Amino acid sequence: MKNIKLNYFLIPLITIAVAIFGNYFTSQGINGWYDELVKPEWTPPGALIGAIWTFLYALVTAVVLIFWNKFKSTDHFKLIIVLFAVNAILNATWSLLFFTLNLTGVALIQIIVLNLTIILLILFLWPVSKKLAIALIPYTGWVSVATALNYFIWILN
Repeated sequence: MKNIKLNYFLIPLITIAVAIFGNYFTSQGINGWYDELVKPEWTPPGALIGAIWTFLYALVTAVVLIFWNKFKSTDHFKLIIVLFAVNAILNATWSLLFFTLNLTGVALIQIIVLNLTIILLILFLWPVSKKLAIALIPYTGWVSVATALNYFIWILN
């Protein structure tokens, strides 16, 4: 039997943990507080938001796995891994700030920083693997939509 690499379990496990924490914090405020907020007309339905996040979590997991397994000798390997880790923490805790603590202004600052980590990941990945960098574009696109939604909710409420 081949030697199975531990990262094939740990990296998806980290993604699952981020999703579980985010979902838990979201569930704390989605029914009640969030429902009562004034939201822009273009606010996507919850089912669509969940489906998009599921796709993005799978995509980012694949990017991290490929990067970890193929590009360990790159100049900025450790920096890119740290950026992925910071991104995961920011992703999970945004839901805490926004939905559980109802701190929409603080959450707005955090989601901007979250998006900056994705942009930095794209920039650092580009010289290593253009395909991996391009694969993160939908993630930054969706976080940009979420940032705009966060902004308008903060302004409108």
